[in-house]
Amino acid sequence: MVKTIKYGVIMVCMLLCTVLVLACATNSPNDNAPATGENDAGLQEQSGELVEYIDYEESAVFDPNTGTAALSMENDMGISVGGEWFPIWQEASGLLRALGDDYNLSTAPSCVFEGEDKVFDFGGVFVLTNPDGDRDIWFSIYLENDLLSTARGIKVGDSLEDVFDAYGDRFYWEGDSILTYSISGIQGDDASPCIQFTIMDDLVAAIDIYYPTNVT
Repeated sequence: MVKTIKYGVIMVCMLLCTVLVLACATNSPNDNAPATGENDAGLQEQSGELVEYIDYEESAVFDPNTGTAALSMENDMGISVGGEWFPIWQEASGLLRALGDDYNLSTAPSCVFEGEDKVFDFGGVFVLTNPDGDRDIWFSIYLENDLLSTARGIKVGDSLEDVFDAYGDRFYWEGDSILTYSISGIQGDDASPCIQFTIMDDLVAAIDIYYPTNVT
């Protein structure tokens, strides 16, 4: 059963900010963000068909030195539920339906879009969305249990070595415990979609698959 929780604006903003910090540790937008040479599409208008505003390369590049492919929008940035693949930064209804109807819902006025940002809490699986007219577009899924895995088969509880075997050495650390693989591969590129693994005692404690929507 769906439980809708309407917090005060301050409480909900604190919740959303906390999840976002844990999710991808993005900085506030600023004019000094590193340029990648690829992010030139800009933020698209919300009405009509939703268009990706980050024009990153879609195909993974195989690295013969590590035996792994670089992170790819097409193949990595999404989640599989019950054998069905849900790409990130798309309409959320299919993903939410696949996850079931037993969740807590938190909402707050969006700081970037018109409408409400939402957090759907399925108990160890959190889906974050932005509004797009009458639709919700999901931009993050944060995993604290082992019910779901990444496209390369990594789930909470796997070892750090398992992560390296699956994703290779094109990573960087955010602080002491957040292992980051991004599409651009550039540390400090806050506009790049990424997957982050929270590592504790050489084990995966949490996973976030994240598409930045607060960087313009």
